[in-house]
Amino acid sequence: MSDLPLLIDTLDYIQFQVTTVFGDLKAVEFPAKIWPEMSEGTGVDGSSLGFLTTEQSDMRIKPDLSTFAVTTWDERVARIICDTTTNEGAPHSLCPRSILKKEMTKTMEKGLGYLTRPELEWYILTEDHQPGDNGGYMDTLPFDKYAFLRRSIIDELLEMGAGVKTIHHENGPGQQEFEFIMADALTQADNTQTARMVIKTLSVMEGLISTFMPKPFPDIAGSGLHIHQYLTRKGENIFSDPEKGISEFLIHFVGGIMEHCEAMTAVLNPLTNSYKRLVPGHEAPVYKSWGVGNRTALIRVPGYEKNARIEYRAADAGTNIYLASALLLAAGLDGVTKKTEPNQPTRENIEKMPEKKRRELGITQLPKDLGEALDAMEGSEFMRRVLGKELCDVWLDTKKQEYKEYLEAERLGETEAHNWELQRYLERI
Repeated sequence: MSDLPLLIDTLDYIQFQVTTVFGDLKAVEFPAKIWPEMSEGTGVDGSSLGFLTTEQSDMRIKPDLSTFAVTTWDERVARIICDTTTNEGAPHSLCPRSILKKEMTKTMEKGLGYLTRPELEWYILTEDHQPGDNGGYMDTLPFDKYAFLRRSIIDELLEMGAGVKTIHHENGPGQQEFEFIMADALTQADNTQTARMVIKTLSVMEGLISTFMPKPFPDIAGSGLHIHQYLTRKGENIFSDPEKGISEFLIHFVGGIMEHCEAMTAVLNPLTNSYKRLVPGHEAPVYKSWGVGNRTALIRVPGYEKNARIEYRAADAGTNIYLASALLLAAGLDGVTKKTEPNQPTRENIEKMPEKKRRELGITQLPKDLGEALDAMEGSEFMRRVLGKELCDVWLDTKKQEYKEYLEAERLGETEAHNWELQRYLERI
């Protein structure tokens, strides 16, 4: 950005932002007037950020200047998203953003581009953790009580450079949704982290709480993070076929995701609470399946668009969007390379399908809880290849302890288990 020095001269502070292994957005600020000495990045305590052990805690964060944006709620401050690096400046093995960049570089070397369009769902709650309104799917005022707040959130995202498509009230009381326009996966991962920050910040400023917890209320709809995807070559969508509608690339990409989705679930659905959402009856997929226009399937090919794409419907916002995008891309391309055939597609309601019919179609169930998902991840060479052994070890060690703590709460009863999840996830996720 050639005009960056002029922009920085108008600011009082700059905030470097970095995403941890588990998807938390962290930041360090400094006065804008010392930009020259900070422009190459700064050292941070990696152990306090959950990256490293205390005896190996030194690491650096390096700003990506293309992500410079001013926060309009405080125009004295700009944020810049950073990568984590070693002290020598190499991409750090535990940097989620660098892992996605690595997979995208491999893709570009094949002459391909990877575009995504995440959909974010969340609840707006009062300070006593109750849904903020009684609205339902695509309701309008007066039932859509926070339409103006939601619009302010989108105004902020547009001002910060994110492209937004549709915005509406979701099924649950107080539940919201918007989706981005298609863009490359790295930009969208940055946009997703920015959106979470904006949503939570503007909610707090109104005395409200926004939560991306997958299933905060047992009896009403959960919140997912659906990820729409397609591949391009020379700007053309190669998931589309002029005659068949969907291409062999799409079919094999789906096949790759199907092959690895059980192991990927530990990252795409990384909370104990994630599996309270993945139950029949709420448009959250339970089975490894795909189909055109089928909202009960794990992977849906939207039936109302000519430009074919796929929608992965199981992920939730507890995921690290950088790792999720890297895994979906790597798994899909693995399928393209191997010409992996997925199970048979179906337009039927998979949840209501007889078990015998599911067996005939090769449809099996996703992991039922975090413990099963972690077991699948631990046994996966694919996960170690994409994420690296070091990150997999950190993930498994941390999440196994988390699951153990949950099981201890669960032994005390269902209410105690739910309260444990609320305390751990409601405001943090």
